[in-house]
Amino acid sequence: MSHNPEHFIPLIQKYNVQGPRYTSYPTVPHWSESIDATVFEDQLMSLNNAQKHALYVHIPFCEARCHYCACNVVITKKKTEADRYLGYVFREIHKLREKVPNLALSQIHWGGGTPTYLTEAQIENLFSEIKKYFSVMSDAEISIEIDPRVTTASQLELLRELGFNRVSLGVQDFNEQVQAAIHRNQTYAQTQEIFDLCRSLDFLSINMDFVYGLPYQTQESFQKNLELILELKPDRLAVYNYAHVPWMVPHQKWIPEPALPDTISKINMNLAALKLFEEKAYHPIGMDHFALSTDELVLAQKAGSLRRNFMGYTTQKEAPLLAIGVSAIGEFGNAYVQNLRKLAAYYEAIDHDRWPLQRGMVLTKNDLLRKEIIMTLLCQLVVSIDLIQKKHEIDFFDYFHEEIATLSSFEKDGLLSLTKEHLHVLPLGRLFLRNMCMVFDDYLEKNQKRHSRTL
Repeated sequence: MSHNPEHFIPLIQKYNVQGPRYTSYPTVPHWSESIDATVFEDQLMSLNNAQKHALYVHIPFCEARCHYCACNVVITKKKTEADRYLGYVFREIHKLREKVPNLALSQIHWGGGTPTYLTEAQIENLFSEIKKYFSVMSDAEISIEIDPRVTTASQLELLRELGFNRVSLGVQDFNEQVQAAIHRNQTYAQTQEIFDLCRSLDFLSINMDFVYGLPYQTQESFQKNLELILELKPDRLAVYNYAHVPWMVPHQKWIPEPALPDTISKINMNLAALKLFEEKAYHPIGMDHFALSTDELVLAQKAGSLRRNFMGYTTQKEAPLLAIGVSAIGEFGNAYVQNLRKLAAYYEAIDHDRWPLQRGMVLTKNDLLRKEIIMTLLCQLVVSIDLIQKKHEIDFFDYFHEEIATLSSFEKDGLLSLTKEHLHVLPLGRLFLRNMCMVFDDYLEKNQKRHSRTL
């Protein structure tokens, strides 16, 4: 694949439209807020005690707001707020455990917000509560997102002692001008110190997050970021395209729009990253993750067990995902379910012994079919038409005759190959994965103002 965007400017102009990132299908805006406890519990009852399960816990607290961030966070320096919150989380865990006893957890992930906002006592209490009500498997993947600016050595030592074996370090950018614009000051020295400590504590996998398309970024400055990090050699890298959607995320209005890189500049950053990672033997995972060849993400992709969800890419495709805490999203049975997004509403629901449900969706046969194609494209980059036909009892070319007509444009542009056996994304097509997924999206609206641009 050419690393010069000048070679395919017409493609950029053609495909740079607003569209979803497909961390789910159907995407969140199409879920219903009328989902009730009966539907939720029916889906819970589909869980099998013999299965492996994943558990996500949302810790919403941060000490300061980053202007680029679209996560559901609560800004406060009062640690006592976390004590109150954890009390409600424990009650939700207990309520869940009453309905689905004896579940084995093969994956646990704490996200946020800033999970290391919690004190060591709070961390230990939360993990003890999880182990009290669930069976944590001896080889479970136990991961946490950490902010190098607030995480301490003693916190990391405790996490490792408790059994956490994977960490994800938020970075975004080291340039001081960029950091000032996004309200996140974080030095390379801070990051290196925490990274080195994680290595010394033998965490099995260390991920680092970066964002391109932030204000004042240039190809040169962004490449310098990546070169600095590659000296540390993390196991995984996530490099996200900044989604500037101030109409959806009001505090993004603090981002100076004239300082945002244009589309060609962003493509330049992405291509430079792709080239650099290729030189350093990082394997591309889907559209925004990279990992060393020995990492479990790469092994999962080769085994066909890679999964994409709201945390990015993860392993154990078949593990139902349970979610605890304000705004947390679960995926189990044939459904997605999101908890209430506001703390007060979340507390009120639990005080009244109700499931804290915000919205959700039970998927139809058509939804499940399209979900499988979209997620397979994003994870494996190739869809076996024969497997789809047998599993869903359809004639692929008859069922998707309109979509296939649309895909012919991608074929002519050298982005994919469609045969009787496979739908295969070509190297250049990786840049346009979101656009290909949109072809199979039965809910896609003509006016996609709620979404960021695909490039």
